[in-house]
Amino acid sequence: MKGIAYRAFAVVAGISIATQAIGAELASQSTEGQDLPALHALWSRYQQAVARKDVTALLDMYVSGDAPVMGGIAPKSYAVITAANKQPVPRTFLSTAKQEVAGEIKLPPDQIENLNMYSDGEVGSISFDYKASVGHGRIIWTTVHTNDGWKIASVVYSINVPAADSKNTSG
Repeated sequence: MKGIAYRAFAVVAGISIATQAIGAELASQSTEGQDLPALHALWSRYQQAVARKDVTALLDMYVSGDAPVMGGIAPKSYAVITAANKQPVPRTFLSTAKQEVAGEIKLPPDQIENLNMYSDGEVGSISFDYKASVGHGRIIWTTVHTNDGWKIASVVYSINVPAADSKNTSG
């Protein structure tokens, strides 16, 4: 009797595991493909709002005006900046979406390369290299799927100043 019960349990457990595995595979296939166009639309709207210098539209793409935006200075650039200031400066800069958007519309749009996007259906990321007159680096947006569509939850970016690019890299 116990043998039959164990076999029945094994069959039920096997069916359950197989169903979950198939369901998970189907879920990942369907959500990733459907969300990448939506993330690309967020990206495109952002670029258009930057070109129009539309602060309201840009802020609406964040989950909140208080969403964190953090920049980190690359080591060679940090050395150049510290030497120019003749004293140590902060290695990272923390601000909010509201502060960054206000500054972004004052500058010409960045040149963008190497755009990458990822989504699992609920969270995602958009990353890209930027080049501007003041420097270059990589920007990474973390995104979240809200009731109002995809929004930027946070931004991190690297900072490389042009003066550091021309420094001798041998050591």
